Amino acid sequence: METVLINVGKKSDITFLLSLAKKLGMPAKALSHAEVEDWKFAQKMSRNEVMKALGK
Repeated sequence: METVLINVGKKSDITFLLSLAKKLGMPAKALSHAEVEDWKFAQKMSRNEVMKALGK
């Protein structure tokens, strides 16, 4: 499975893209700003760093 992230400026464009994905039979979800920031943060962390921080 592949994932595509598209930054959209207008709410109407989000609605259009979600509708298009649905018509094509693809799951799609709009992410909040906080969810995008969490995803970016997670991409910067390695498993080893997390385990080290947890003391394991």
